[in-house]
Amino acid sequence: MAKNLSERIAERMRNKKASVGAQNRGAFLALKSEIAQAISDGWPIKSIWETLHEEGKVKFSYQAFRNYVNSLLLGGKQAGTPPAKAEAAVPQAIQDKPAKPPVPAKQRANEPRANPTAPQPEGFNFDAKPNKEDFL
Repeated sequence: MAKNLSERIAERMRNKKASVGAQNRGAFLALKSEIAQAISDGWPIKSIWETLHEEGKVKFSYQAFRNYVNSLLLGGKQAGTPPAKAEAAVPQAIQDKPAKPPVPAKQRANEPRANPTAPQPEGFNFDAKPNKEDFL
């Protein structure tokens, strides 16, 4: 009797060699905790990659290493700031404060001004006929 599709796929995957990208990702994931610790200790990503590359633990490029750090460790955040430090940089008062929704421009135009007696800017008025005295 013929095997069902799931069994055939499982057998094919067991016999298939892992791609280079999958091997590189696996190597990074095996070292993920060490890399995260080094980043939290303040080491630059370039120095971490150079050390691991010289030791032969990673054989892929710095750019690929940076992409793995950004996507797997920092979750798409900027590479230079570890997650713990990025959250600590925002003051607690700002974190707890709910964001105000933006006010539409029409609604803002109808609001009274803070100081109605203050002189209002006149704006720009284009005159097609220049005043010759302004050029002298």
